[in-house]
Amino acid sequence: MKLSKYPLVSGIFLSRPNRFIAKVMINQKEVAAHVPNTGRMSELLVSGVRAILAWNPAPHRKTDYTLLLVEKDGHWVSVNSMLANQIAYEFLNAQADVSELKQEVTYGNSRFDLACFKGEKYAYYEVKSVNLVVDQIAMFPDAPTERGAKHLAELLRAHQEGYHTGVIFVVQRNDAKSFQPNQIIDPKFSRLLGQCHSLGIEIRALSCDIDGVNIEMISELPVTVLSEETVKEV
Repeated sequence: MKLSKYPLVSGIFLSRPNRFIAKVMINQKEVAAHVPNTGRMSELLVSGVRAILAWNPAPHRKTDYTLLLVEKDGHWVSVNSMLANQIAYEFLNAQADVSELKQEVTYGNSRFDLACFKGEKYAYYEVKSVNLVVDQIAMFPDAPTERGAKHLAELLRAHQEGYHTGVIFVVQRNDAKSFQPNQIIDPKFSRLLGQCHSLGIEIRALSCDIDGVNIEMISELPVTVLSEETVKEV
């Protein structure tokens, strides 16, 4: 799929004054750009790296640009977390046993990213965008996430009520060989993911390739999930 329906421009990342705004140099001019990702991304957003942005000037927007990609070790990495849902949607929609796939579906007082029938059983999926890779291992999260832990707890509740449930990690870069939760950064999230695994909740990790204009899912990655007891000891 295309990275954006808007024109793309190249620039040099300069700084991130806050989690929503980046300063980028475009044609020798410093501009502000929206950052569509609340993650820390400290290893990616380094002054001087190449960047690709979408140009979308509009009266209601605070900036004319949205930061989409940064370069890391010769690879393009997507920092647009919203693309993850679209990629996961296309992945599930291609499965033979999936039907009536929908986005943003309410469950109780919560909302899951995707829902569908998987065979004859109704299913809920949560999607997580991943852009941290360490020694060819994709990891999530890159900062403690209470919201992410809440989502896993909701999946566990839905599973206990008889629904099929799953979590899909979309790795928005192509240099990872496997995926595992980041137990050092967020042991709570990692324990809950281990509990999900032990109960048979579906856990998938998708690797993507980016050519600077398009992004596409290219493979599934093996997933390593530590047991709840193991994470507690870290």
